[in-house]
Amino acid sequence: MAHPATLSELLAATAARRPEAQAWGGLTWADAAGRVRRLAGGLAGLGIGPGDRVALFLPNRPDFLTLLFALARLGACGILLNTRFRSAELSGLLARARPVAIALARDFAAADAAAILAEVPPGARASLRFAIGADAMAAAPLGGLMVHPLAGLAGATEAPDAALPEADALTFTTSGTTAGPKLVLHRQRSIATHAAEVAARIGTDAAGAALLGAVPLCGTFGLAAAVAAVAGGAAIHLMERFDAAAADALIRRACVTHMVGGDDMLLMLADAAGGRPYAPFAFTGFANFHGGAARVMAASATLNLAARGVYGSSEAQALFALQDPMGPYSATGGGIPASAEAAASLSAEGELLLRGPSLFDRYLGNEAATARAWTEDGWFRSGDLATLHPDGRGFDFATRAGDALRLGGFLVAPEEIEGFLQAQPGVGAAQVVAAGGRAVAFVIPAEGFDPDRLLADCAAQLARFKVPARIIPLEAFPFTDGPNGRKVQRARLREMAGG
Repeated sequence: MAHPATLSELLAATAARRPEAQAWGGLTWADAAGRVRRLAGGLAGLGIGPGDRVALFLPNRPDFLTLLFALARLGACGILLNTRFRSAELSGLLARARPVAIALARDFAAADAAAILAEVPPGARASLRFAIGADAMAAAPLGGLMVHPLAGLAGATEAPDAALPEADALTFTTSGTTAGPKLVLHRQRSIATHAAEVAARIGTDAAGAALLGAVPLCGTFGLAAAVAAVAGGAAIHLMERFDAAAADALIRRACVTHMVGGDDMLLMLADAAGGRPYAPFAFTGFANFHGGAARVMAASATLNLAARGVYGSSEAQALFALQDPMGPYSATGGGIPASAEAAASLSAEGELLLRGPSLFDRYLGNEAATARAWTEDGWFRSGDLATLHPDGRGFDFATRAGDALRLGGFLVAPEEIEGFLQAQPGVGAAQVVAAGGRAVAFVIPAEGFDPDRLLADCAAQLARFKVPARIIPLEAFPFTDGPNGRKVQRARLREMAGG
């Protein structure tokens, strides 16, 4: 059976199959599809059409999904902006993407969208013709832009479907050079087909399936899970900002069955749950951003989370690969590709190379970076180091190529040493970088922390070249907040280590 090739087809198929089932924001799937068609009509009335770009500077609200699907129906492209971005980041992205409009939530307390946009230099936002107010505030002009309330646009006459499989659908942002983040552009086919394949793999098409959407939709981790929920017809329960106690209550109240998140998020949830198990989950996909995989798996067993490692990127999309929940690699990032047409291989240097229908089209406005991302024979260079499963069906993520440690002439993934340290008494969390050819460990102490004993244990049980030269206690690691979760700033740690 062929998968839907556009986002319009994806939503229409679910609305036809489950018209009265819950979708998002209290709407049924039939209601959600109708609202998308009407909003598309309202946007078309403002002159938005095929090839136009609209920036979405929005938190996790139902209107985010409604807008994205409405733009897709018009053949327009959503430029997804992290609400943690401020004027410096927005300036570069708006200048490169040149959207005709920007959707804002001026009542989102965590980001004063109006003030942030006002600080963007006029030249960087010169392409903007108007703003879309995805809030209940008045239609007063914003920084010289007319504001059109989204609620009014959603009452327009339905627009015909102009979606095409090869139309630009959306961009994610991913780390780039000092010039700022890159814009990773996907076509509708890659988003829609990947969603259908993930839905079949994780069971969002099962009766009663419900997703907790706590990871930002502006990033691939949150969006891939949400669009897979659309493909399967699972109810989507969104959180504007993750709060562990609120998430715990929502999971129990809404009978949530599916979730994704970083290890830190899941461990905060486990603390809030206080050991009280949930009704069994069907799927929790997690990324081991902070070295907490072992604790996540222990919490999963107690709480019935059905946690397993996954793999993805802005270019390949999140949930590109998923581990077998009962297999030997379940706690490790990676797994078997969601698509039967996808494949993974390794370069001579151990870099993970990928193929598959979920891969991106190009870096918007950056032809040189696009060319560097592909091998001559059509494999995407992921920038990650990995190992292949013995059966050849899957792979395990090791580390980012730039994070690998060159110690004593050997290439070592920092996770090898971090995993050992975190298994020792008195260690709450650990991060390891290289400085001067030696490992340096940063540790968040727990009860019983003894750095001398910890070093002695390392010397007794690790290869000599892996033993840290120093163990430095910290109250907290330096973090950066990205669209897919909080990540440790390894570059900052290398500076602190003198490397």
